[in-house]
Amino acid sequence: MNRSAERRKHTRIELGSINGFFRQCDIAASSSGRDLDITILNISTQGMKFILNSRADSSGINPDDEIFIRGCIFNDNIGFLSSQKAVTVWQEDSLYGVKFTPALDIDHTTLAEMMT
Repeated sequence: MNRSAERRKHTRIELGSINGFFRQCDIAASSSGRDLDITILNISTQGMKFILNSRADSSGINPDDEIFIRGCIFNDNIGFLSSQKAVTVWQEDSLYGVKFTPALDIDHTTLAEMMT
């Protein structure tokens, strides 16, 4: 079974209506050992899509890299993603898709309520 197709079955929550400042996180990438600033574009219980806030950071993450989410300003839920781990599954320019390892310990409905 194609893991990518299986991953895409999970409903994503688009975050475009939330001010970008309230979707920012600091992450650490295993290959570069650098801290990077990102803005989350969409999220599910299984993973998220994000963009690097600085194109100069694009060499800081490679496919299959493990990332560690250090801190987030996420609506009123500061810290709900802090200390979460993920693996990069795709990259297109400064856009990335990651799979949470492990998946978030909340259901889709709770996650959606947190994002509004």
